[in-house]
Amino acid sequence: MRLHRLALTAFGPFPGTERLDLDELGSAGLFLLTGSTGAGKTSLLDAICFALFGRVPGDRQDAKCLRSDHACDSARPLVVLEATLSGRRFRVTRSPEWQRHKRRGDGTTREHQSVLLEEWRPGGWTMLSTRIDETQHLVESVLGVDITQFTQVAMLPQGRFEVFLRAGASERQHVLQRLFGTDRFRDMELWLTEHRRETGRAFDGYVQRARSIIDAMHGVAGLPPNLLDADPRGWTSTDGTAWIDVADALCADAEATVATCAELAEKAAAERTAAQALARRARAHSDAKARGDQARAVLADLAAAESTHAERSSRLAAAERAREVTPLLAPLLRAEHD
Repeated sequence: MRLHRLALTAFGPFPGTERLDLDELGSAGLFLLTGSTGAGKTSLLDAICFALFGRVPGDRQDAKCLRSDHACDSARPLVVLEATLSGRRFRVTRSPEWQRHKRRGDGTTREHQSVLLEEWRPGGWTMLSTRIDETQHLVESVLGVDITQFTQVAMLPQGRFEVFLRAGASERQHVLQRLFGTDRFRDMELWLTEHRRETGRAFDGYVQRARSIIDAMHGVAGLPPNLLDADPRGWTSTDGTAWIDVADALCADAEATVATCAELAEKAAAERTAAQALARRARAHSDAKARGDQARAVLADLAAAESTHAERSSRLAAAERAREVTPLLAPLLRAEHD
């Protein structure tokens, strides 16, 4: 922020109009505002603060009336400030609230605070706003601080220097962050802190997995004892290389074992196929033997019944022959009976 010109009318102890060319005063880089007590040094600073924020610092804001008691009744209190903020040149014209004598009759009429915000652009001054809230928002945004922070770090009221020094750490941090625009560094710090936490959690997970692998490796022969007993958190690049070599060797052994198992599995499959064929032949032989035994039993039964069948056949033949002569025997039997 750089101040260029300040004009006051009926403000504070100044009944008339006072103009200050601050560029001329600051041509050497610094200037001293000095004077006896009551000369109006604080009022000049109040005018600058009022032009920017519409308020004055400290307890003087409670006085309500900023208009000079020495000004004539018709004099309108006014502050005009030209300043460069964030590379932009503004002119702020403010009038505080004051009691104006009525033009007719007795008594006073209250005049509300007013503001005119202008910006210097090619071609002259351009009006930006006549609204108090809009002007306050724009000034605070380009200046980077509000009136409280401004009076803590840039324009400390008399007797209030210790307020900033005794302010809490969080309050001072907030003021300095806004003043110097350190939000990006704070955001970066927060990101780094969260990233460190996430990395730590991931690292702890890797350590747990490494410990599980180490516990599983205790049953493997030929591993270096120093690797089995080492804490993964203290591993060096040499330890990591050693574990990689061990893992490569174990992988090679595992691949050889897998190849051997595959060969054995292939042989077992061939033997299984042969055994299945042999089992089928054995079942066929067993079935044939059972059918042969059944046939021999039937033949034995038939052989045993052959003599009985021959006897019955002989008796049947005799009966057939007897039946042929039966008609001839009937008359003979009747004759013998008679």
